Amino acid sequence: MFAAFVALHFYNALFGQFEPLVQRPIFVGFGIGGAFFLYAARTSRTGARSGIERAVDITLGLLAFGVCLYAIVNRDRFSDIMVRYGPLDKAAGLVAVLLTLEAARRVIGWFLPLLALCTVVYFYFGHDLIEGAWRPPRVSARTAVETFYSSTTGLFGYLADIGARVIVIYVLLGALLLSTGATDAFMKMATWIAGRSYGGSAKVCALSSAMFGTVTGSAVANVMATGSITIPTMKRLRYPSAFAGAVEAVASSAGQLTPPVMGAAAFIMAEFLNIPYTDIVIAAIGPAFLYYLAVWLGVDLYARRTELQPTPKSEMPEPAEFLALDKSIPLFLPIAAMVFFLFNGYTPSYAGAGAIIMLVLACVVVRPFSRDGREQGVLACWAKLARDVHGGMVEAGRALVMIAALLACAAIVVKVLTATGAGVKVSNLLFSVSGQGLIVALLLAAVLAILLGMDVPTTASYVLAAAIAAPSLVRLGLPELTAHLFVFYYAILSAITPPVCASVYAAAALAGANFWRVAGRALMLAGAIYVVPFLFVFRPGIMGQGTAGQILLDMGVACAAVFAVSVGTSGWFRGKVPALGRLLFLSAAALLFYAAPTADILGGLALAGLLAWRFLQGAPQPGRAG
Repeated sequence: MFAAFVALHFYNALFGQFEPLVQRPIFVGFGIGGAFFLYAARTSRTGARSGIERAVDITLGLLAFGVCLYAIVNRDRFSDIMVRYGPLDKAAGLVAVLLTLEAARRVIGWFLPLLALCTVVYFYFGHDLIEGAWRPPRVSARTAVETFYSSTTGLFGYLADIGARVIVIYVLLGALLLSTGATDAFMKMATWIAGRSYGGSAKVCALSSAMFGTVTGSAVANVMATGSITIPTMKRLRYPSAFAGAVEAVASSAGQLTPPVMGAAAFIMAEFLNIPYTDIVIAAIGPAFLYYLAVWLGVDLYARRTELQPTPKSEMPEPAEFLALDKSIPLFLPIAAMVFFLFNGYTPSYAGAGAIIMLVLACVVVRPFSRDGREQGVLACWAKLARDVHGGMVEAGRALVMIAALLACAAIVVKVLTATGAGVKVSNLLFSVSGQGLIVALLLAAVLAILLGMDVPTTASYVLAAAIAAPSLVRLGLPELTAHLFVFYYAILSAITPPVCASVYAAAALAGANFWRVAGRALMLAGAIYVVPFLFVFRPGIMGQGTAGQILLDMGVACAAVFAVSVGTSGWFRGKVPALGRLLFLSAAALLFYAAPTADILGGLALAGLLAWRFLQGAPQPGRAG
């Protein structure tokens, strides 16, 4: 079932989509129905699920398929402006909404489904329950069915469209890269690049998470895939468990910010702003670099303080292990093909489908010439490739269950916000609370994006924050792309911000460490990361905007500011930095944040003076592990 679902969408990417009220219900129906089928196949904490429980889950799954099939069969009638909705139509719409909420609850937790349920109640009953400015218009049962079910809005709106057209293809590409061996190549390449320096294994974790994350676009998936290798390696080399888990959590979360894939939210952003996806890729390069620079510096300073040694030479891979033709061509050729297609005007779905074709063809051609291929024979090699491809398709289908249910649930919230005007009212409230001051509005938007990201994936957090907070930032003069990338960045950071932070939970479980110790260490490592969005708001060169000189200046100043914040928060640079010195480093960073020539000169001179002071202190003294 999962393989057939992704195969259908791969066909659509190459040869064209079905009409909207066919393609989108297929996508949504698979998501909410698949969630119940996956749940039926699981075992409970107390053992195997009973036959009655499994029967209920299977029945709900079939019912989810049924209501979406009903929308497909009746699409022509629903498209008639004079259509009359009978009891069965209304029942199908109600069941579709309820099943969406329950499916989303099962795959992503309570927060978003509960929020969606509150918005539905507000939409349908709010006129009778609420007085004043927040009172929504009166809604009939016919309007509710049209809003949520029988049209290309609500469940089958633009979020389902993005999922069916684009996200399916890139989830499939990532799954196929992993099933054909990309994880091993990523890890060996990262080890060869970063393993020789202080805290080598932790830096390998950061680098491999960046490379791996741009394929998966999922923070928790990134933690589980790379963390299962990097965290045990760090612990074996006597890195503290909390530190190992924190590095993996922080590094993995930015995969969604790392070009060229960037995950589902980036494709949704392109649709929101009606701009080419490549514009978002270009704008994200600078912020992503600064994110990983902050992680790298945080790891390096901690490693030098606690004398975390490089990766042992015996564990360092040879370049041939990841640059051999049978390893490098299937890894790099598809990504290069995807970038070529994207930057030459092809649609994201076609570019992703082209990359998948290049991946499979590359494996078909080069695998027989690998050592295993020569030993097993061509036919056996191709048979294994077929199994790997099928396994990747199945894993992609499983991942898409969560994404489809998530998008359908988020679509309910966004539709209510727009249909009732509540989104505009919340945006106006933020605008008035901020006193029309940009700094206050940015702080409120950042807090809102993090709060909305509690217990939900980044995609949902970004969608909600973009609908509520981004408009108020735009009203204050911020370019739309900058405003959306700002809230997207903090939606990503919600994955590592306590008290509810999915990446930290996953990393703590893998590390066998206390959650709060991992969360605290993650916040220390991510200290400089939380201020990066303010840098690119006031220094647009970081997002690739402006002349070459402006871009170089803004990136150079931003790198210096991130370094100063990292030293100030870690308290270590060529020895322990006293409290006054840490305050001075943070003060220099604050000057560099202010985008003005005078502040740049003063901040640069202050940082240069502080660096001279630290170097004049003599050779660095080792600290103690902690």
